[in-house]
Amino acid sequence: MAVAALVVAAAGCGTSGAGSGSGPGSGGSGAGAVAPGAPTPGLVMPSTLPTRPSDMSLWPTEAPEPEGPCPASGVRVSLGITDGALGLRAMGVLLDNCGTRPFEVSGYPDVAVLDERREDLEVTVRRGTEAAGGTARPTRIVLRPGQRAQASVMWRNTVTRADVPATSGAYLRVRPAPGVEPQTVAPHDGPMDLGNTGAVDVTPWQLAER
Repeated sequence: MAVAALVVAAAGCGTSGAGSGSGPGSGGSGAGAVAPGAPTPGLVMPSTLPTRPSDMSLWPTEAPEPEGPCPASGVRVSLGITDGALGLRAMGVLLDNCGTRPFEVSGYPDVAVLDERREDLEVTVRRGTEAAGGTARPTRIVLRPGQRAQASVMWRNTVTRADVPATSGAYLRVRPAPGVEPQTVAPHDGPMDLGNTGAVDVTPWQLAER
């Protein structure tokens, strides 16, 4: 008898809600009604979502400090943490003067995306900050011992064609300046998931704070 009473009570509640016009989709004017085509309260519509940071200095570059002996060039390349907000990936490229003499860099780092065998992938490297909405411009920097320069490599994890395999970069080869031996480094947080865009964007070297 108790179970039957509960069933009857529940049925009565459902009938009452439908008749009041306050349920969603009922077309009524109750407190819970939402007009057709109106946005759901508390829902951020896609058109209002940010697409990318406007200040490159806000992009994270924190990563474990590189270890090991200083290369013969007097500079060491390492990578920052990848920021993957809204499909746009941004990874810091860090250049530390670990030597005893000043080291000059200018323009952009020379980068190449490599596979697991450290062989070049067919990836186009585009120079500029347009992909990130930034305003950084190429400049000449003289790094004193202990100073750091930074740039960013950016890409989108976009898959638009089923007939083009997605690309995954296991390593990044970075030549800090012309005539300097390149250094090959691996991302801290896994391969570079380029989708089938086949391209990355590189920002110019900038002096970094440590």
